[in-house]
Amino acid sequence: MALINCTECGKEVSDKAVSCPHCGNPIATKIQEEYLCCPKCYSKELHSEQKGFSGSKALAGALLTGGVGVLAGTIGSKDVSITCLKCGNKFKAGEALTISSADEDIEELLIPIIQKGDIIDAIKLYRDKKNVDLQTAKSKVEFIKAKHNIISAKKSGCAGILVIFIAVGSILSYIIYS
Repeated sequence: MALINCTECGKEVSDKAVSCPHCGNPIATKIQEEYLCCPKCYSKELHSEQKGFSGSKALAGALLTGGVGVLAGTIGSKDVSITCLKCGNKFKAGEALTISSADEDIEELLIPIIQKGDIIDAIKLYRDKKNVDLQTAKSKVEFIKAKHNIISAKKSGCAGILVIFIAVGSILSYIIYS
């Protein structure tokens, strides 16, 4: 628990208090908000629909088993399908990525790490801070990267340096032996 100053009377109040005990002024609390987004492009613009009765399944079931086969048309009728309005990606309700406003506090820490190209370090940090599994941490870091349009700096490893040496060697050998 931390003490903050009331915006109305200026006296110290607990940050957990709903209102100031001295003057009754409501204490601004940060409301946590969760929303679903597309696992492909991270857009919040989604459309959901229930699949409903399938005539083709009912017909196939009726042909194979008789009148009882009409019930086959109800198979999967309660499934919910979500379509991203931005990229057109279709996915099941359980595959949507859940983003929380509580994630915003860690974004400031992750953005510089992601900009340097240390994606693995960003994922590790997110996992440690939020105590989540690897896939969730990777998805959240990718979301932050897409949200802020971050293009990570690529680190050139040994392969990049080797290619440069081969190219320079080829050019020198061509010059020397020509």
